Amino acid sequence: MSFGAKFRVLREAKGLPRAGIDEWFNLMPGTVSNWENGFQAPEEELLPDLASFFGVRISDLTDEAA
Repeated sequence: MSFGAKFRVLREAKGLPRAGIDEWFNLMPGTVSNWENGFQAPEEELLPDLASFFGVRISDLTDEAA
């Protein structure tokens, strides 16, 4: 499963809109949409914060095998 697909599952499980994540992490509007649709990936330095926010390991977000 891709990063974007995993991220979408985690975001939807929390009941959060894409725009809410953009705002929470001070991202440009549409950034989360781009991640979820595979057009871009988050900056590497943001991964620890994203993993912590969702209560998962970084590898849970980034490993394709999961």
